[in-house]
Amino acid sequence: MLIDTHAHLNFPDFEKDLDEVIKRSVATEVEKIICVSNNIADSKKAIEIAKKYPKTVFTAVGIHPQQTDPQNSISLINQIKELEKLATENKVIAIGECGLDFSPAPPPELDRTKEEQIFLFKEQIKLAIKLNLPILVHSRKSFTETIEVLADFKNLRGIFHCYSGGKKGIDKINKLGFFFGVDGNLTYDDGLKNVFSLIPLNKIVLETDCPFLAPAPFRDHRSEPAHIKTIAKALAKIQNVSFEKVAQITTANARQLFLV
Repeated sequence: MLIDTHAHLNFPDFEKDLDEVIKRSVATEVEKIICVSNNIADSKKAIEIAKKYPKTVFTAVGIHPQQTDPQNSISLINQIKELEKLATENKVIAIGECGLDFSPAPPPELDRTKEEQIFLFKEQIKLAIKLNLPILVHSRKSFTETIEVLADFKNLRGIFHCYSGGKKGIDKINKLGFFFGVDGNLTYDDGLKNVFSLIPLNKIVLETDCPFLAPAPFRDHRSEPAHIKTIAKALAKIQNVSFEKVAQITTANARQLFLV
């Protein structure tokens, strides 16, 4: 069995054929999917999807560091309050994705100030600790600052989503006790292949980040959870172990983290 620990099934990309996407994932041994959220509306939709597919889909609720819902005028404090209500739903097993992103926001998203991002990040970390849930960390152009924030908290567990901190960041993530999320770009990024050859398999979980980061040979197409098997095979080759070992250990890692 395989687990996709980071999928955006709540995005418009999957509105027309979600049933088929779920069926393909199960057919390729991806039996559990964590549907991850970027804002309050995403979080509500993720919960609905998880209720529709109770055996397969689980939910992470969260607020992305960039403003992914530019029409939303609700204050950040009130968004956190709403998020806490959603986080008590029984299909919610994580907080995220959340973190820091100091790259320019893609259209139509909007940038938040550094102070706003740090506030949102810290509040979601506090919520994760309060509810004893893991956290899914997004970090882009902000690795040092992200580590500094996380280091201020104890009793926290989670995933460094789509890890891109290089060889120098491995020890820092290990000290936090977090898992490393690996995505489809592993299949075509030689630098990333070198990094993940150094990370112990018992510290890695598999992600698609679908609809993004489709692995080779699907790069010109929408990514989906069924592609987890391709990512697992690429990781097996890089680590010089069998596909079966990658499937067994990464699934055990995900179960340990999410308690699923």
